[in-house]
Amino acid sequence: MVVKEIPQPKTDGDLGNLLLLNKEKPLQSLMKIADQMGEIFKFETPNQVTRYVSSQRLVKEVCDESRFDKSIGPALKNVRSFAGDGLFTSWSYEKNWKKAHNILLPIFSQQAMKGYHAMMVDIAIQLIQKWGRLNADEHIDVPEDMTRLTLDTIGLCGFNYRFNSFYRDQPHPFIMSMVRALDESMSQLQRVNPDDPSYKEKKFQLQKDIQYMNGLVDKIIADRKISGEQGDDLLAHMLNGKDPETGEVLDDENIRYQMITFLIAGHETTSGLLSFALYFLVKNPHILHKATEEATRVLIDPVPTYRQVKQLKYITMVLNESLRLWPTAPAFSLYPKEDTVLGGEYLLKQGEEIKVLIPQLHRDKTIWGEDVEEFRPERFENPSTIPQHAFKPFGNGQRACIGQQFAIHEATLVLGMMLKHFDFYDHENYELDIKETLTLKPEGLTVKAVSKKIPLGGIPAPYREQPEKNVRKVVDNVHNTPLLVLYGSNMGTAEGIARELVDIALSKGFAAQAASLDSHAGNLPKKGVVLIISASYNGNPPDNAKKFVEWLEKASEHEVKGVHYAVFGCGDKSWATTYQKVPFFIDEQLAIKGAERLTERGEGDASDDFEEAYEEWREQLWNDVADYFNLDIKGNEISASTLSFEYVGSGAVATLTKVHPTFTAQVDKNKELQQPCSARSTRHLEISLPSNVTYKEGDHLGVIPRNYPELVNRVLTRFQLNGSHFIRLTSDNKKLVHLPLGRTVSINELLQFVELQEPVTRNQLRAMAAKTVCPPHKIELEALLEKHVYKEQVLSRRLTMLELLERYPACEMEFSNFIELLPALRPRYYSISSSPRVNDQKLSITVGVVEDNAWSGNGKYRGIASTYLAQLKEGDSITCFISNSQSGFELPKNPKTPIIMVGPGTGIAPFRGFLQARKSMKINGESLGEAHLYFGCRSPKEDYLYQEELEQTQKEGIVALHTAFSRMKDQPKIYVQHLIKQDAEKVINLLNQGANLYICGDGRKMAPDVENTLIKCYANIHNVSEQQASAWLQQLEENLYYSKDVWAG
Repeated sequence: MVVKEIPQPKTDGDLGNLLLLNKEKPLQSLMKIADQMGEIFKFETPNQVTRYVSSQRLVKEVCDESRFDKSIGPALKNVRSFAGDGLFTSWSYEKNWKKAHNILLPIFSQQAMKGYHAMMVDIAIQLIQKWGRLNADEHIDVPEDMTRLTLDTIGLCGFNYRFNSFYRDQPHPFIMSMVRALDESMSQLQRVNPDDPSYKEKKFQLQKDIQYMNGLVDKIIADRKISGEQGDDLLAHMLNGKDPETGEVLDDENIRYQMITFLIAGHETTSGLLSFALYFLVKNPHILHKATEEATRVLIDPVPTYRQVKQLKYITMVLNESLRLWPTAPAFSLYPKEDTVLGGEYLLKQGEEIKVLIPQLHRDKTIWGEDVEEFRPERFENPSTIPQHAFKPFGNGQRACIGQQFAIHEATLVLGMMLKHFDFYDHENYELDIKETLTLKPEGLTVKAVSKKIPLGGIPAPYREQPEKNVRKVVDNVHNTPLLVLYGSNMGTAEGIARELVDIALSKGFAAQAASLDSHAGNLPKKGVVLIISASYNGNPPDNAKKFVEWLEKASEHEVKGVHYAVFGCGDKSWATTYQKVPFFIDEQLAIKGAERLTERGEGDASDDFEEAYEEWREQLWNDVADYFNLDIKGNEISASTLSFEYVGSGAVATLTKVHPTFTAQVDKNKELQQPCSARSTRHLEISLPSNVTYKEGDHLGVIPRNYPELVNRVLTRFQLNGSHFIRLTSDNKKLVHLPLGRTVSINELLQFVELQEPVTRNQLRAMAAKTVCPPHKIELEALLEKHVYKEQVLSRRLTMLELLERYPACEMEFSNFIELLPALRPRYYSISSSPRVNDQKLSITVGVVEDNAWSGNGKYRGIASTYLAQLKEGDSITCFISNSQSGFELPKNPKTPIIMVGPGTGIAPFRGFLQARKSMKINGESLGEAHLYFGCRSPKEDYLYQEELEQTQKEGIVALHTAFSRMKDQPKIYVQHLIKQDAEKVINLLNQGANLYICGDGRKMAPDVENTLIKCYANIHNVSEQQASAWLQQLEENLYYSKDVWAG
């Protein structure tokens, strides 16, 4: 082997090669040098010597992580002045890099993208709306608007912070500071004497910009901590996440650095990508036509769904081809861990920096052909044909961009929406001029966009992962079967699935843990279950599975036989030839060498419905594991009571205040609102508050009710107890925190801690059957567990455990077991029907008293809370708390905003408070917008609640009253939705003008009927489909123009 000198351009004295660099376009200068010098060259400046590689042959070698690691070169060292040891600017050996990488990797997985989708759509809609409102003679500054879009997206998805860039004439100050700081970081590289006094002002500005960025980010962190919000964004994971390997958390300084890193990397690169993509499209009309056709064909809903975005294959190819020609992060630096020879001929000393010149790598003609400068998205039609390490827009290996799936999903979504809604024109015959900072952008790119006038829907509801069936918070059947979940994961999807499976397994009684595949190379347990979750990368194992795959390939039958396993593979069929290659290999090798497969291998395809495939495999997995190991992991096991009690002499009265942040208030008034001829009851309660308690219109009063005496006496009779006797409870069961453990209470008081009227659960039925000594009765109880019987005879009839205990005296269940099986007594919530503007030390609630024949056929059913409240007298105390509205159910901040209120029956409650507040505002001289109240009841002679008050407010011009009566003699039944239909044009017009809509009351029938009426009215008036009208209503709700306060009636 002959070692050669690395080629170098001709030098110019002490300046070295510095004069070859165009100060404004250093990257493009280096690309020209690469064209002249070939696949590798050395470049020397007064401050450093750097080596550049640009062929796939050599890049493949420097990307070997066993020989090379990421180098923090001069540019990134400068950026460290404000990004610190964030993910992008830290060395791999720094403690915080590994810690942050482990904590954050799962939230950038493929699965996590569903959670970000709605927020991405939120910002994308703002872009589409802005462009749709431009005049015909106006053009779009593409890089500027793409920067607005991507900054707002990372702000919202990452930190629930709105930069609101589309509502500013100038870029957000953070952008100004960041751009100046990045420019200065790059400019410093080309200064022969960085300490020259002429640079003093620039250094001062840099410090001011750093101070501003730090201040903004620190405020976001502090505000989150003060609010106590948990959230599920990047900031929440940084504040609460623990490194699964060490258990350590990130300190506040590193969280600041990570946030600045995400704000820079999360928007700079993606905005450049979208800008270049639009440039290439307008310069290639045939490609633009093809991409537009796909967007129109796939994005058929008013706003794109997550799944539709995954189907935009050609648009994804457009983005990849844009990244090939102009990767927005155009280089990454490496260093050899020890002396090595590159390409069999170039010596590199340990620690010497070598850079991958990505745009040149992507123009390697041996890989991409002679037409490397041509924009041809079809190159990515079958990505599996692209050699490994030939396409590196996101860096390499473990130091690759952690957010690349986030960036691609965002860019695909946005470009698809742009092409669906607009036709684009290169109105100035733009010539590409690339601006270079830390990233690349097409400077000065403007286009004309002509709107297609396609209606834009509302923001989709945030994605919520469906809960795992049979998962319980408390494990009742711990069997401690070992279960090890091993993962091979670079991007976090496989690791996220592994950790989810551990949580589920723990809840099913397994002794479960997760680890990387490499950590168990040569050491697979033969007891219990081994689950393997792995991806493939260009057909190769993930970084933390390489050793395992190498071991498995050579492993003997003796090492593998006796292992009980199942495999789930993560992949993408876009890479058809390497799809599932590693999971398939692991599954086949384990089976061939004697391991026992418990479940057929599962396959998740990121281009299709990944989650559905995973859920189906997961369900089958638990069934197969349960069968093989003879485990009951589908339901709770019956166990002996862990609760015991002893009788004691006496004690103080216990309360529920330890569970809820309650206060004691006094009832000042309790009067009937229904007319004497009515067979029903609705109570109006006025309650005086402690001086330190506040509320606002739209809030709820949480009430701690008490089980009524007749119900309590039934329990005492069944168990032959004296309610006045005192007992002390003890238990080591952590799920019984709602009971007064270790305290002395009377049995009467103990029965105020539990729900006595909830339908009997299957677990309670099993416990009863186990304690029943009469065989026929035991059989009858067990028969109620059958799926259809339970639904028809238990749930639909609300049959309670107490009723069954009364029916089956042969059930010898102990009182302690009965108490242990009952759920905690829940607080009940009532809409406050008053305004603090009238009296801030008093509130009222409107309570419909529930009393009717029991569905079970056993006497009367009486509501626990309404019965308790109806019996309270003036001067009685009540235990309660204020529950603030979190859904936007409150008066608009601007009193001129029109409001539409729909509240039949006791649904009138919050609107009574609204009207009191409006009256107070009017008295104080404030101008009010229109207000319409749609109220419904049976008849004015029976149940017209607050009739005199409502009619008086109408006379005073506070509200327009619309009343619907459903039981008027010789008249058809009229409900509130019928009145809304009659007023359709007025109602829809008000909503289109920005009115706020509120619905309060029955959520089972009334609220859906009102919504359906509004949808049909909107569709008829605007001549659109009901699907589009439904999207309109959803958008109103997402934007807090429509709020509901409903309950199941």
